[in-house]
Amino acid sequence: MPTIRANDVDIFYTESGSGRPVLFVHGIPTDYRAWNAQVEEFSKSYRVVTVSRRYAWPNARKGDLLDSTVDANAADLKSLIEKLGLAPVNLVGHSYGGFAAAVLAADHPDLVHSLVLVEAAVSTMLVVDEKSPAQMLGLLLRYPGVALSARRFQSRSLYPSLNALKLGQVEKATELMVDGIQDVPGAFGRLDGPTKQMMLDNGRTVGELNTRFPKFTRAEAMRIGCKTLVLNGERSPKWLRKIGELLTVSISGSEHATIAGSAHFPHMERPAEFNARLLKFLSSA
Repeated sequence: MPTIRANDVDIFYTESGSGRPVLFVHGIPTDYRAWNAQVEEFSKSYRVVTVSRRYAWPNARKGDLLDSTVDANAADLKSLIEKLGLAPVNLVGHSYGGFAAAVLAADHPDLVHSLVLVEAAVSTMLVVDEKSPAQMLGLLLRYPGVALSARRFQSRSLYPSLNALKLGQVEKATELMVDGIQDVPGAFGRLDGPTKQMMLDNGRTVGELNTRFPKFTRAEAMRIGCKTLVLNGERSPKWLRKIGELLTVSISGSEHATIAGSAHFPHMERPAEFNARLLKFLSSA
């Protein structure tokens, strides 16, 4: 299996097609296979690279995941882009991977030609410290529905899944996380077999949510200068859709689109619609 030493970490990747490079970066709890529905279509016109982030399958990396911060993942991507000669790259990031992609685009504009943020979980756009009662109260006063949605995710999904992971209950942690991020009870149980197995293979990456997030607010987002598309699922939790809205108004010249009928995984839930929207954006970029 092809791996590359990036930022002192061995990272698995795949490559296909030729043309302008497009790098796909997955979120939690998935890996490079999350983009299976994109690879064949996009490799007809682009050089497509998919990556499994440092603790994602099939990377055989041990540890407690506390080094898998957003900043570390952004540094991994920087090293990978430079070593594979992808710059300036069309960068597509989902969820936690979208957070890392946003940080990279803000800090290293020379490396990124265009940016696509898919359900980017840049939670610091809402509150810098989610454990601060004062900041959570401020969010409640500004956006009551968003705050309630975020609190529901924390109490029913985030904290219980991290606790389950601490007890070694990886399957339970995965189920709690997927049900919560989809905002639908039983969502994990209704997944098809291969998708469910991929998520179980990466269940321990839920632990990345125990890391400390960098301060990335509207001020940092305004430093992103490349052409940007922000994508959200129509049925995604309200707090994630609000992040998408704030990213769009903060990044100059960016555009926003919603994938109908999907929640947090539009590239897997509605691949035809997702691919069409992304191809249109890339052709214009």
